[in-house]
Amino acid sequence: MNTSQDNALRASTRRRFGLALLILRVALGVFLLVFGLEKFIAPSTSVAIYQYLYGVSAPVALVYALGALEILLAIAIIVGAFRRWSYAIGLLAHGATVMATARLIIDPWGLISGEPQHLYLAAVPVLAAFAALYLLRDLDCFSLDQWRASSSSRVPARA
Repeated sequence: MNTSQDNALRASTRRRFGLALLILRVALGVFLLVFGLEKFIAPSTSVAIYQYLYGVSAPVALVYALGALEILLAIAIIVGAFRRWSYAIGLLAHGATVMATARLIIDPWGLISGEPQHLYLAAVPVLAAFAALYLLRDLDCFSLDQWRASSSSRVPARA
């Protein structure tokens, strides 16, 4: 394969990576957005979840504040803004949730607790998806960050 074919293949592969990461980014962002909106739509559900999973009695004002932050994070991830930080925060936040639900994840059939909780197991591939998004962030070419970087490099210099 000659150099021009090799470069074209790399550009094609990069576009496919970019498209795959766009799909992954939007899906993960919507995932977070749903939980952020829930904190406003049904705050009592979030209060109960914090009590059940974390053993913390969260006031509704805190739930609203966390919901607002989660919505901002979700939007940043969906559009690909501040990728290094937004993807890392998404990974860490979901990682904390996975750790808090570990007892439910390791017993999906309820053999220990007596109550099946197999839906919590879905958090593990979501965590893997957040990790993949973070690790591949530099290949996320259809993101706001990438668009801003390419736009600034095309701006002609002023005389």
